[in-house]
Amino acid sequence: MRPPRPVHEYTRRPLVRSLRAKWALATAGAGLLPVLVLAALTVSIQRRGLEAAERELELAAIDQASSSVEGVFAAAEEAVAAAAAILADDRLRDEDAKLDLARRALARAEAVRGVAVFDALGAYVGAIARQEDAVFQRTMPEGARVATPRWIVEGGRATRHVAPLIADGATTGWLVADFDQDLLARRLEDVSRARFARPDRLVLVDGVRRSSGVDHPLVARARRGDALPATAMAMTSSYTSVSGEAMVGSLRGMPSRGLALVVERPEAEAFRTLSTTRRALMALAAAVALVAGGIGLLLGRRAARPIEQLSQLARAYGKRRFEAKSEVRTGDELESLGEDLERMAGALLGSEAEIARRAAVEAGLARYLPAELAAAVARGEADFALGGRRKRVTVLFADVAAFTSFAERTSPERVVGLLNELFAMLSEVVFTNGGMVDKFLGDCVMAVFGVGDTTRDHVADALRAASAMHRFVGSSAALFEAAYGFAPQLGIGVATGEALLGNLGSDTRMEFTVVGDTVNVASRLEGLALPKQTLVTPEVAAASPGGVELASLGTHVLRGKAAPVEIFEVVP
Repeated sequence: MRPPRPVHEYTRRPLVRSLRAKWALATAGAGLLPVLVLAALTVSIQRRGLEAAERELELAAIDQASSSVEGVFAAAEEAVAAAAAILADDRLRDEDAKLDLARRALARAEAVRGVAVFDALGAYVGAIARQEDAVFQRTMPEGARVATPRWIVEGGRATRHVAPLIADGATTGWLVADFDQDLLARRLEDVSRARFARPDRLVLVDGVRRSSGVDHPLVARARRGDALPATAMAMTSSYTSVSGEAMVGSLRGMPSRGLALVVERPEAEAFRTLSTTRRALMALAAAVALVAGGIGLLLGRRAARPIEQLSQLARAYGKRRFEAKSEVRTGDELESLGEDLERMAGALLGSEAEIARRAAVEAGLARYLPAELAAAVARGEADFALGGRRKRVTVLFADVAAFTSFAERTSPERVVGLLNELFAMLSEVVFTNGGMVDKFLGDCVMAVFGVGDTTRDHVADALRAASAMHRFVGSSAALFEAAYGFAPQLGIGVATGEALLGNLGSDTRMEFTVVGDTVNVASRLEGLALPKQTLVTPEVAAASPGGVELASLGTHVLRGKAAPVEIFEVVP
């Protein structure tokens, strides 16, 4: 959890402005959402309608173009058949008349420029030109020796029409018509302009797949094998052109001609009205959002004003100005909140003295008791009954070596001054390492570790405290020598084990302390310790953390102990 900011950090907050923005966004969203849903439905319905209309328009254009193309082919076939019948008729003896009649027959087919005449052996006889730009081959085209009229396909397209000359049941020659391909293109352009106001929306594609080149996308979809479908089916589809443009198109096969007709249009052109509708709906949505956002901003401003007043009131209370009163008069929950804040301020003002008293008590007790116990006493939660509880702790005794000779040769005031300075430093070391100063015994300090926080390693804490005591006393030796003519050195004993922790004394005078064999052993070790030496028990040595070097000093008989005890020294 993030800790609260200090009182001095509470400046004018942007929350009120944020609330206005939230109101504006909420109302804008509430107004915009149905518009967007309606816009999506409208666009979807309109697109489906446009797609259906576009499909009908494309198929109608294809039907018209197909009829026009088919008419061109049929007229060419009829004209060439009529010319062949005229030229093969033996009843007409006047050759000039025959040629004139044949030329008139060919005039009925705009796509036929003229015909080349070949005899029964395939030799070129002559030509009947209907147009001056007609092109004739003087050799029989491959595949032209046919018994019935047919088209010669070159490069995937029907370029020439062949009709046999038959007299008395025998083939006496052939007519090879020069077919005008440009006429088909002009017819398609006429239909395209009439239907789409553009000349290039209708395309006539080959019906035979070529080894080179790329099929039209719709042709590729309609193919089954190497040719177009055998029926004059029609299909409409959306696709992407080679240039990457989105297209919509339709296809109708002309299986009798080996061709297919394709209508293709960019979607942007086919659905232009859809784009216009989208822009109009987006403009409407923007207008609705602006209006709704403005309304939300006004509502947010009205809602934010009393909240800002309550914020100012809270900031005043944060600066401990508990006499401030709420100015909110809205007649709703916000006014009730202001009244509750006033009552809270009154309660806080009344508790100031109690808080100050508890703080003073806790600060005083913390000089004698562990912090947790001092806080419990200040709150009135501590149990002051005599007795205690068993707890595993580590006890440390630190004694000033050669202090008796110093006390004999100096005044009591100087003795007290040195002890006060020394004990202040040693007490700080104990507190820093999580211990409790139990008592001062003359020139000796008794400290207990493991009384408070049960998650700490009290053996490690005690050993660190002992090391720090030696180090701090050693570094201050010169100062003590200059001030008192005496450089103190410590002898320290440390023991760990179970002890009784609690109140000892009487109902009128008691002391919070630790009692047990562990205390006695630590005191005996301190008595054996030389200056700058720390002695510990085997239990402390076994529980000591890594990095602490210990040396066994053998077994010793301690006063009050029936069996000798092995003693270890902490190697500096």
